[in-house]
Amino acid sequence: MIYTNAFNSAINHCMLYEVSANWDVNLPGVKDGTNMRNCGYTNDSNDPGGETKYGISKNKNPNIDIARLDWPSAEAIYYNDYWLAGHCDKLPGRIAALQFDGNVNNGVNQSAKFLQRSIGVVADGSIGPATLAAIANADPINVCNLICNQRAIFYNDIVSRNPSQSIYLNGWLRRINEMRVFTTNLANNF
Repeated sequence: MIYTNAFNSAINHCMLYEVSANWDVNLPGVKDGTNMRNCGYTNDSNDPGGETKYGISKNKNPNIDIARLDWPSAEAIYYNDYWLAGHCDKLPGRIAALQFDGNVNNGVNQSAKFLQRSIGVVADGSIGPATLAAIANADPINVCNLICNQRAIFYNDIVSRNPSQSIYLNGWLRRINEMRVFTTNLANNF
């Protein structure tokens, strides 16, 4: 399948966190030289997602054979379940990239609420005409920063409620800080 440039940029950046800094879209099944494991496959007992490959978790996708999941199938899941379902195709570039990352990491509904709060509309978790109209009149960099702030608070709240998740906090916060830089440096409509 051929995807848009915006989706390709967003997913390639997102995979740096979902898979590893060794991510290379041209070699999605290569061995990670450090750990000698298939890039993107984990089965961390501390991770509530359970068995995961390319960031696609068994808990959210119980009917998928995660161990045998190939990159084109994972990419299609991301496009349909996170890009289109999260209405990223209707958002300006910077916001679309950050929204996609949030959809993947926080869920489509929660990520929509972060976006809605950042633009001052009712946070109902559904991106509709009111949300899109408010986005059209908002400063995209400011919106991205406000979303990142909310995500940082969200991650800290997760750790407050469940201290066993503190092992992920630094990575989550690093992801947010790097997303700030990434979205600031993007052209608004790429």
